[in-house]
Amino acid sequence: MEISLKGQEYRLDKLNVFDQLKVTRKLLPLLAGLVSDFATLKARAAGGNLGSVLESTLPKIADVLAGLPDEDVNAIIHPCLAVVARKHEKGWAAVFSQGQLMFDDIDLMTLLSLVAQVVADSLGNFLRELPTSEMITPTAD
Repeated sequence: MEISLKGQEYRLDKLNVFDQLKVTRKLLPLLAGLVSDFATLKARAAGGNLGSVLESTLPKIADVLAGLPDEDVNAIIHPCLAVVARKHEKGWAAVFSQGQLMFDDIDLMTLLSLVAQVVADSLGNFLRELPTSEMITPTAD
């Protein structure tokens, strides 16, 4: 997939299945605590009350992210950035190699946007298939 951010062209490949598993293992606890917030966000957004939901949800997301150990953050960000290339005059160049960003002008928002795009593209089908409380029905013993 190719995208444009802040005047730069990026090519994003999908994570391989092993990196998908690693990233998913780190993201699932984060997402599990926010599932109800996302359901509320979706319901209120449909009712036109998006502002109040964002005010209550964004601090929770920030708290969860702030509480992640550096190793978990790196376990999410590094594999995602490893599949991103940026267009330049001689072709495409890796954005991330051996634990380092290859372009000094990539700011935090661009970095997070690239990671989010890779996660959405690589894990989107899996995350959509996660069971919700309405989908889970108890079985009789």
